[in-house]
Amino acid sequence: MLAPIKVASSFRIIAHRGASAYAPENSLSAFNLAVKMGAKEIETDTQLSADGKVVLCHDLTLDRYGYEGQIVEKMSWPELASLDLGSWYSPFLFKNERMITLNDLLTSFQQELIYHIELKGKARELPGAVYRIIDEAGLHQQCIITSFSYEHLAAMRAVSPIIRLGWLVDKLDPGVLNQAGSLNLFQLCPRADQIQAEDVAKARTVVQEIRAWGLTGSSTEVIKLIQQVIKAGSDGLTINWPDWLNHIG
Repeated sequence: MLAPIKVASSFRIIAHRGASAYAPENSLSAFNLAVKMGAKEIETDTQLSADGKVVLCHDLTLDRYGYEGQIVEKMSWPELASLDLGSWYSPFLFKNERMITLNDLLTSFQQELIYHIELKGKARELPGAVYRIIDEAGLHQQCIITSFSYEHLAAMRAVSPIIRLGWLVDKLDPGVLNQAGSLNLFQLCPRADQIQAEDVAKARTVVQEIRAWGLTGSSTEVIKLIQQVIKAGSDGLTINWPDWLNHIG
């Protein structure tokens, strides 16, 4: 990257699991770095620990971090909080980086950020637990709840008729559009390489926003995907490199 890609001021530049290209994903270091890079919106993944804490972790197991066979939802919060989740990324820069909770994140940044909170875990209690934390923090307007699980989104809608919801999908096909209307979704979130302008136009008859995910590959490939997302008329994207985009003006 020689210079950041300029996007409209309304385009959502969402730091994916924080500035996860530069620091361990979903860590306080990654979120702090994203803010230093100018991010106003971040994305994170939530799961429920065995003792009911809403923790931030993408993978259902801790294999990637060096704890083979350990399942997040079967571990207590004290067990999870004791683990070094930074050395896998860099033992020199991030040794002893700890897992954090959703409450930690919201307390740290409060109204400074827009939070795109994915319901990642399988526990049926997860949607309600996430909503209670948001409610206690008074950050309803700052949060957009997303998930690949239609069931999780339906459970969240049952808890709150007004909180903004986004459904993570592979593509904007007719089946997705038919289902989207029943939950009063705010966003549909297709994979970046599947976004086409005609599909975005159709989806806008059902939801307010289209937001892309899945920017992976070489820097050249990622840049092409960004350009495809913008050209298709998307309203934003999640990105591991939040410094690669800048708002105009």
